[in-house]
Amino acid sequence: MKHERTTMLGTVVMAAVLAVAGVCRAQDTVRMSLSECLQYAYEHNLTVQTAQLNRESAEASVSNAKWNFAPTMNASAGENMNIQGGGTSFNTSAGVNANMTLFSGLANLRTLQQSKLSLKQSELKVKQSQNTVAAQIIQSYLTILMNQERLSYQKDVLKTSEEQMHEGDVKFNVGKLLESDYMLLQANYESALANIENTKLTIENNRLELRNLLCLERGTTVGVIDLEQDDAQMQLLSMEQVIREAESNMPDLQISQMNVDLAKYNVKIAKSAYSPTLGLNGGANYYLGGAQLDQTSGTMVSGGNFSGTVGLNLNIPILRGNSITQVKQSKINLRQAELQHDQTSQELRKTIEAQYIATAQAKNQYRSSQLLKEAYQSNYNVYRLKYENGAVTTVDMLTQQDRFLSALNDYLQNKYTYLLDLKVLDIYMVK
Repeated sequence: MKHERTTMLGTVVMAAVLAVAGVCRAQDTVRMSLSECLQYAYEHNLTVQTAQLNRESAEASVSNAKWNFAPTMNASAGENMNIQGGGTSFNTSAGVNANMTLFSGLANLRTLQQSKLSLKQSELKVKQSQNTVAAQIIQSYLTILMNQERLSYQKDVLKTSEEQMHEGDVKFNVGKLLESDYMLLQANYESALANIENTKLTIENNRLELRNLLCLERGTTVGVIDLEQDDAQMQLLSMEQVIREAESNMPDLQISQMNVDLAKYNVKIAKSAYSPTLGLNGGANYYLGGAQLDQTSGTMVSGGNFSGTVGLNLNIPILRGNSITQVKQSKINLRQAELQHDQTSQELRKTIEAQYIATAQAKNQYRSSQLLKEAYQSNYNVYRLKYENGAVTTVDMLTQQDRFLSALNDYLQNKYTYLLDLKVLDIYMVK
């Protein structure tokens, strides 16, 4: 009786453990739309986070540049005791000093303007990193959808192949089917089964790639939601419109232009070394010296004084060879930034044009492969019915099946390549 209770208790505990494990596994699977994946990546992807930290650093630089306009202030205090002969004397001093730059060839103003521009550039670099990650996520996401759609077709083929193999088994046993044809049916079934298993493994690998891009925890499985694409969403705009919107909105070109503007500020800052510097300084000091201890009364006998100063300092540069070199180097850097901007603009336009042409080609291949897939699918269905009625051979039927599967793979590849290319153009146009 005790053994039965122990066994029952163990069964209950095991069932509870399995139930909890099932809940944990369910919690480890997250279904996300494409937009949800992108939004999550913008917040958690390591590349994007690095760009955001650079932006925070640029914000700190702006704050630091503002402090250049504030005065600097220092305080000091001292106490000394001298013992000489039979007497003891004390010296006490305290003071406050302040300095402020009134004019330095507008160097501080240029530095502040430059740091603000660097902050804007860092914000654009965050968007640039988001675009890079978005392209990777979209490709991974669409690859999963493509293989899931392929898997759906493969399951239909497997079901048909299994039915044909069972029917072939019956016909072979009664002598109505050649052994070679029966072996072909068996091989076709095994091939369909292997295709499904390979596609499942591919999907699993695609999900791992997407999980890594999203920076999700290990053990988390990402489930994707099918895209709702209508004909209007799959339309291709004109090349002129795509290029115009991309050049206006892509952060890459704006970042390049800001590099030119930053280089211009460097030239102005370097030239400020030729200008005189005007500074304001002031201070207040108190000195208590020679204070002696009166042995009779036990009190301090001393005399102190208070002084204050205020003044202007004017420094006029006469000969600074390194300033000439710095100005020359800053002008060279400016020219390099301008050339780099022109090159970036040309390369960007070439990239957009090449992407547009590739998208147009993908569209044509998608449309033609769609018609071809439908034709081969219809032809395969006809041959399958004829095979069931004994009108065609096993080889003829399987040949049509292979042609359909080949056309199907081409269709899926072209369909999702076109979708990916469209999404890339959307990224270029910052949609």
